[in-house]
Amino acid sequence: MSLDYGNILARAWQITWKHKVLWIFGILAGLGSGGGGGPNVNYQLDSRTGNLRLPPEFERLLNRFDEPTWIAIAIGLVCLGLLISLVFIALSVIGRGGLISGIRLANAQGSVTFGEAWQAGLSKFWTLFLIGLLTAAAGFLLALIIIGPGILLTVATFGIGVLCLLPLICVFVILVVILSIIAYFAQIAAVVENLGVMDALRRAWAIIQANLASIVILGLILLVIGFVVGIVLALPAFFLFFPAVLGAAGLAGDSQNLATFSLAFALICCALYVPILLVLNGILQTWTTSVWTLAYGQFTRPATSGSQPAPQITV
Repeated sequence: MSLDYGNILARAWQITWKHKVLWIFGILAGLGSGGGGGPNVNYQLDSRTGNLRLPPEFERLLNRFDEPTWIAIAIGLVCLGLLISLVFIALSVIGRGGLISGIRLANAQGSVTFGEAWQAGLSKFWTLFLIGLLTAAAGFLLALIIIGPGILLTVATFGIGVLCLLPLICVFVILVVILSIIAYFAQIAAVVENLGVMDALRRAWAIIQANLASIVILGLILLVIGFVVGIVLALPAFFLFFPAVLGAAGLAGDSQNLATFSLAFALICCALYVPILLVLNGILQTWTTSVWTLAYGQFTRPATSGSQPAPQITV
């Protein structure tokens, strides 16, 4: 089926701009992508040895803990990191489901509330989570089957087998991209058509087979747009690199004032930019998901209704 690419891109932006509540779900969906204050602690670089010299009170604090205590602290930090990762994954899945459902409602009835989208995300949590889990497991198996033998061959031949490993990596990347597309369309199918895990995966595969050319073209368009937007969003972070370099130079040159000012300036700017970056990324996620959800709607539209124009949103 031939897509009206221009209309889909424009329509997706209309939905994204009018229904700003969807940005919240875009931010959450993007998670599946700290700072604080405290006492003033000074540190110095010993110019004679080149070693970092900590304040005496901090060294006494470190020496107060024995090795088992440090092991326990490390285990606790790992567990905390895993817990935070699980929370982010859960919020990302709910955000993805709520975003797809919210886009569908906005396109169909011209309005959507936070509660409607959130409830839809919750109701489809396990379905979307299992779709992601199954496709991730499939990717892991592919890595074992395709990349594993290549690594063993490379080790056994003392590096000569790397010539065989590179083509295998290319094949693996292509298969992973296909798996990602299947997972993405399966998630849309699960929400839009209220399908179970296996039915959604079968539905996604059937749609991809029937509309492969259109999907590839639309994917390339979004890839180019995403690349340009990514460069623009990364520019402020690039400029923050220079104060960090000055701070490192100040440490190396034993210039405490330069190091403190440069690093503090970089950290403050970074702290101010991160929330802005999250919002902008949420907008991009909302628009991209809108594009694919609208494309899915065109792929699944009955042939008899193909001539009917899509409803428009006044902005």
